[in-house]
Amino acid sequence: MARRRAFIRAIVAGAAALALAIGGATTAMAADDDPVTGTGSISGVVTEVGGAALAGAVVHAETDDGSATADAVTDSSGAYTLTDLVDGDYTVRFATPDDAHLAEYWNDTREQWRAERISIVDGAAVSGIDAALATPPTGSISGTVTRDDDETPVAGVTVSASGASGAWDSTVTDANGEYTLSSLFDDSYVVGFYASGTDLKREYWEDTEDFGAATRIAVSGGPVTGIDAALSVGSGIEGVITRADDGAPVEGAYISALDPNNEIVGATETDAAGAYSLGGLPAGTYRIRFGSPDEELGSEYWKNAYLWEDALPITLAAQELISGIDADLDVVGYISGTVTRGSDGAPLSAMVLVYGENTPVLDPWGMTDAQGDYRIAVAPGTYRVRFRAQETGLLEEWWKNARSWDDATVVTVAPGHEVAAIDAEVEVSSKISGTVELDSDEQRTVTVEAWADGEIKGTATVHRTNGTYTLYVPEGTYILKASAVFPGSSTTAAPQYYDGVATAAEATPVVAEGRGALTGVDFTLVTDATPAPKPVLTLSAGSIVAGKDITVAGTGFAPGQKLAFELRSDPVALGSLTADASGRLGGTFRIPAGTPAGTHTLVALDASGAIVARATIQVTAASGGAVSGSVGGALATTGADLPTFAVMAASGLLLAGLLLVRRRRIHG
Repeated sequence: MARRRAFIRAIVAGAAALALAIGGATTAMAADDDPVTGTGSISGVVTEVGGAALAGAVVHAETDDGSATADAVTDSSGAYTLTDLVDGDYTVRFATPDDAHLAEYWNDTREQWRAERISIVDGAAVSGIDAALATPPTGSISGTVTRDDDETPVAGVTVSASGASGAWDSTVTDANGEYTLSSLFDDSYVVGFYASGTDLKREYWEDTEDFGAATRIAVSGGPVTGIDAALSVGSGIEGVITRADDGAPVEGAYISALDPNNEIVGATETDAAGAYSLGGLPAGTYRIRFGSPDEELGSEYWKNAYLWEDALPITLAAQELISGIDADLDVVGYISGTVTRGSDGAPLSAMVLVYGENTPVLDPWGMTDAQGDYRIAVAPGTYRVRFRAQETGLLEEWWKNARSWDDATVVTVAPGHEVAAIDAEVEVSSKISGTVELDSDEQRTVTVEAWADGEIKGTATVHRTNGTYTLYVPEGTYILKASAVFPGSSTTAAPQYYDGVATAAEATPVVAEGRGALTGVDFTLVTDATPAPKPVLTLSAGSIVAGKDITVAGTGFAPGQKLAFELRSDPVALGSLTADASGRLGGTFRIPAGTPAGTHTLVALDASGAIVARATIQVTAASGGAVSGSVGGALATTGADLPTFAVMAASGLLLAGLLLVRRRRIHG
């Protein structure tokens, strides 16, 4: 699921970048006819990795909508200045004319959609926008792909290399089944082989169908040869796709087989007769999705389902072919509306993302036009709609005026109908920036979080080389926390709260106002090679009477982590507690009155049901009847302990009653 979501996010972001690039080029030509100038500037220095100045490097700045651009060339010291900039948010690209160095965007990324925007406000001069360009890598992986059954070479196989650090490349085999993946960065790669449109199964090197079980190939500046694959015959499905309204065949419909992790294992398209055959599938269970090439027709799953959870699974045995996996595609409905900036009503360039009502998996999506309008075709169903403006400094929003999935208002669409006025007025956000210093060169991920009301309101990843970060948050008051994770290492670094303290309670609140930029919110993390402390539970008493309350305290949990508590060995649910921003938790639970006397274990469970902490408790039997305790903590209780005077009064009344009865008996 994680890889498929990452794949979907890459497609969405890449398409958005393409739309921006096309729109930017068109607008830039119009701008040449009527140039727009301002008084702002951006300056910096371009060097090679290692520090040598790069003269003659080309620097290009552009706003997201392409309405303003600027170019400069570095001098002999590598310095440049982009001038006459109007107010706006810019991406800056660095390249060399001879392609002797790898082009990149500020701040240290090769994709425009990942670039950090630089804001020009009131004609300001922004300096320090530097870049260090690397030379192209020299590593490579090569090999040959053949059929397992007859050893003949297979042409047209897509061969991909996925690096552990995010590097990725692909190529296809030639007529001899040979391939070479060149210009690879130093990394360890998983190499995959996918023979689309054939009866051969996808596999990863070395001879596995599981990405996680693949043998990684280390590349270190030179060629790696002999990474061959012999692909075996798989299972398959076939069928016909037609329109539901008139039965006409649907040419070019996209059929994909999805495994239980919702990952695409195989895909193909229908021919002019609407027929398809999808082979090369490993034995297993699949959900089949039919994607329409016609915007008038909706996509669906087999059998007549619009959502993943409603699809009927198909189970394939080894090398089995199942026919009759057909689909009749219905006419779609539409969701439409307008996205504007809340402060002034200006139309916005934005992605509009549509999700199924009960699943966070992205379904259709679209972009607004120059007037901020959008119209998205959807299959009949109920959806949540999310708005993501391309302009830096604007908050994401869910319909209707919601900040989160849980608070979103759902939209229900019937076949052939359009639900209009699903609009968004996107509000501006405040920018908080600074640096995080860390006394280690180990591979790590450093993040800065903004907390308010016990929740994370914003997160930023710290730049790997210069330690900078930028957070975009709504207007408000926040507690900021910096932390570091070292994958595969015992090294840890204690989190730090602003300003230089160890706990949230000691932290200095940071106030974000309007669209302002708050700078200099810095942190210094100190590493410790000893393992991080494990979560620990502490009980208010080692022994408790059944039916009474026990107070639980804990430390070392993940901030914001929700934990369920049970009394074992026979599991009895007691309630739940949530860790605060410091990883601490506390509350009171009632030990059920019917709990048998003896030694028991109180356990804390994470969201997956795994035990993360435990504590032993001795339970003694309650003396007669149900026993109640005090109210408090995580679970409220009913009843109360009887006061001493009430017990004495009741005893007195009972004694008087007995004497009266005895007296009447004597008189009788």
